[in-house]
Amino acid sequence: MDIEVQQLGENLSCVRLSGRMDSAGVDKGDLRFSATVVSPGRNAIVDLSGVEFLASMGIRLLITSARALKLKGAQMVLFGPNEMVGTVLDHVAIDQIIPVVASQDQAIAQLAA
Repeated sequence: MDIEVQQLGENLSCVRLSGRMDSAGVDKGDLRFSATVVSPGRNAIVDLSGVEFLASMGIRLLITSARALKLKGAQMVLFGPNEMVGTVLDHVAIDQIIPVVASQDQAIAQLAA
């Protein structure tokens, strides 16, 4: 799992993930993801368009990070999953914990709502 971070404002980060979010991929990037997303306590939108595969370890990372952000008064929104990743997210009903939308603009709007 590779991570690219872009600051979109004082209180908003865009995190672009790519690769596989399986055990090996999450082990490679979980500390950086947590440090980038949770530690600053800013709102985060997470681009999943480059994620090829999502397993339980990846789901756990997203949920744990979203909950940690909520404790800091911030939110996370996921956007742009491909069909396979979107199906996995639907099956685990992740939208009950983290909003999932189609585009970056919709993710930003979701945070403003």
